[in-house]
Amino acid sequence: INSNIKKLFFRHKACFIIRQKLFKERSEMSGPLEGYRVVELTSTVSGPFAGMMLADQGADVVKVEPPGIGDLARFMGTTRSGMAAMFSVLNRNKRSVVLDFKEAKDFEILKNLLATADVLIENYRPGVVKKLGLDYESIKKINSNIIYTSISGYGQSGPYINRRVYDPLIQATAGAAASQNPDNPEYYKTIVFDKVTGLTAAQSISTALLHRERTGEGQYLPISMLDSALYYIWPDVMWSKTLLGEGIDYKPDLFESFPLFKAKDKPISVIVVADNDFQRFCEVIGCKLYEEEKYATFEQRVLNKETLIAEIEKYLEDKKADALCEELDKLGIPVASINQLDEIHEDPQVIEQGSLVEVEHPLAGKMRMPKPPFSFLNQNDFPKSHAPTLGQHNREVLSELGVEEKELKRMEERERVNKEMIEGMMLADVANASRD
Repeated sequence: INSNIKKLFFRHKACFIIRQKLFKERSEMSGPLEGYRVVELTSTVSGPFAGMMLADQGADVVKVEPPGIGDLARFMGTTRSGMAAMFSVLNRNKRSVVLDFKEAKDFEILKNLLATADVLIENYRPGVVKKLGLDYESIKKINSNIIYTSISGYGQSGPYINRRVYDPLIQATAGAAASQNPDNPEYYKTIVFDKVTGLTAAQSISTALLHRERTGEGQYLPISMLDSALYYIWPDVMWSKTLLGEGIDYKPDLFESFPLFKAKDKPISVIVVADNDFQRFCEVIGCKLYEEEKYATFEQRVLNKETLIAEIEKYLEDKKADALCEELDKLGIPVASINQLDEIHEDPQVIEQGSLVEVEHPLAGKMRMPKPPFSFLNQNDFPKSHAPTLGQHNREVLSELGVEEKELKRMEERERVNKEMIEGMMLADVANASRD
């Protein structure tokens, strides 16, 4: 090992010990990423989702927000007492710091924070971090082995580089909307690629950290929503577009293969790919559609899906979904009833697994959210902390950096004034709305 690698190793080891001590004062064992610091310069969904994953796995995620309103997601969707539901889920287990990059003192504090970081996540539009002096080449000068992650919509180059990007645009470009209905494209009714990109970023960061442990090398990780979307949908959505040339045996697209059926009280999903499963399903519901040539094979059932659904639903009009599902399940036929959104928490499997937790947020009150789908050895109960209010951890985090008391008070006074101003504006809006 050369001398530079040794220096990097011992520097990282010293930082790890210091951060681990600080973190253990708050938590016995937060997860396998305990001792790693992630600085998150992100907003809305994709970047915060990545930070959430790393925080759930024990990392010390410091969310740096602009003064005033902070992350816009704080005000998106359903809220209570000024805390948005989506924000509270995406930003649990994090610490919030407010810094104004336009102020020289705040910018210097940010650089000092980044010098202690193992990971930086940013999701500014390409080119913005360069103007701010926060691009990889600049940050590498103060922290040579940092894992610098840039999340973008369409990537760091190309004809779409300057486009403003939202999840539905990626669904359009990646073919996801067309895959739902080629003749009448539809969006997925979820911002799926924002979240997929967050998952991709979190996994890539973990791998980059493993690489750094082995080599001492940091690196730049550019991750686009478009590339993440294509990577995600390709195996099944594009199975008819993957093989090129002649001699291809085409099959119906997978997304055409799984119809829903309306029972007496609610829809059910029955997967009858195998012909013998289809026959047994027909026998349970009291019909002999399996004897008809146009439904005899899986391919024929896909080609005649619309008439098949109409015929089967005639036999389901008097059958309750849960009872039918139980009967089909006993025969080993893959089946599930369709849960409405307000029924998910009552599903017996969800209850048995403890998939959802109910917690009391100090501001938002009682709330329900999913626990992480992973559980590591000796990890504490979830969550270790609630989504923070804006700048909640300024004093805590900046004191760890040795920021002087007068600077802490300066920033606290700034945020007090900003908060009063925003609250005044909100009250004015309410008053105006009531007059209208």
